[in-house]
Amino acid sequence: MPRTSIAIALISLLVCSNTFALGCKGGSVLISGGSTYPPLSWQHEGKLKGASIDLVTKIFSELNIKVITDGGGPWKRVVLRAQQGKVDMLVGVRRNPEREAFLDFIEPPITPAAQAIFIRKADNFEYSGWSDLKGKVGASTLGVSFGSEFDAYAKENLHIERVKTINQNFRKLQKNRIDYILGPLLPTLLYAEKSGYRYKIKFIRKPFMIIDEYVAFSKLSDCRQHREYFKKRITEITADGSMDELLEKQYLNW
Repeated sequence: MPRTSIAIALISLLVCSNTFALGCKGGSVLISGGSTYPPLSWQHEGKLKGASIDLVTKIFSELNIKVITDGGGPWKRVVLRAQQGKVDMLVGVRRNPEREAFLDFIEPPITPAAQAIFIRKADNFEYSGWSDLKGKVGASTLGVSFGSEFDAYAKENLHIERVKTINQNFRKLQKNRIDYILGPLLPTLLYAEKSGYRYKIKFIRKPFMIIDEYVAFSKLSDCRQHREYFKKRITEITADGSMDELLEKQYLNW
């Protein structure tokens, strides 16, 4: 092979390798997740922190593997990075058939999460089931899945607008551009508190969904070799109450 061809091939290899995750064989693992999802994960000084990060850091440390987190980002982009093999693992991710094509979900889930309907403080909103959302304008954030059943129902029956941030939805709600927001109960309340909207909104007491949150390996990552150990340790940690302690600790930190 001519020298120029060899050089081009080497440069291409280096460029490609720089776009992919660390891989556990090198002793480190690259983790990503939601950057606005406390207490499970949120961005702090350019890196993710939270209960889900604490959990996987603990388990990987038992395998002598160092955890490195990125800064998360818009959820749609985070999921795409896992699909492309640019990160080894996602935390706080919800299971659906589309994601199962490129993510290896670890059972059991790390925690259930109530999904709530948020409305303006002064509004009356009768809710007994999903059909009560018909004819109204809802909102959520880009890339969020509420499970395959609800996602399919919403696609066929509901009008739900999607934007990049929770705060955008708070503003749209106050300006009467939407009728309700769909989102995880605790993280949405925490962001409402932080952004000054807590006493301008309220949530309907009956959750419209209870969704399990998982950790999942990218199917392009060699870290999948540790999936059975993760399954064992997550089972133990969720059963003995340790995960609840991590959630409480990071709720207070937030």
